[in-house]
Amino acid sequence: MNRRIMTWGVILGLMAMVFFVSWPVWKWLKFKPVSASLYERAKAAVEKNSRRQRAWDIALQDGGLTWPEAKVILESAGEKAEPDE
Repeated sequence: MNRRIMTWGVILGLMAMVFFVSWPVWKWLKFKPVSASLYERAKAAVEKNSRRQRAWDIALQDGGLTWPEAKVILESAGEKAEPDE
């Protein structure tokens, strides 16, 4: 019985370590900032129409503009957004 508890403890400990090690890597991969040109296009779209300012403010709360956020802003301005810019 004691050996089973230790085995489960080791398994849960290893799972926790994998989670805590992989979280920064996942965050780094998922939340890449956009290129400077796409950032400027989105910023110009916000400056043209102040109704997009709220979306801009929400997008920059985490310190950077990501592709999905820039896409929403540009598409609301009627512009086509490509991910490889």
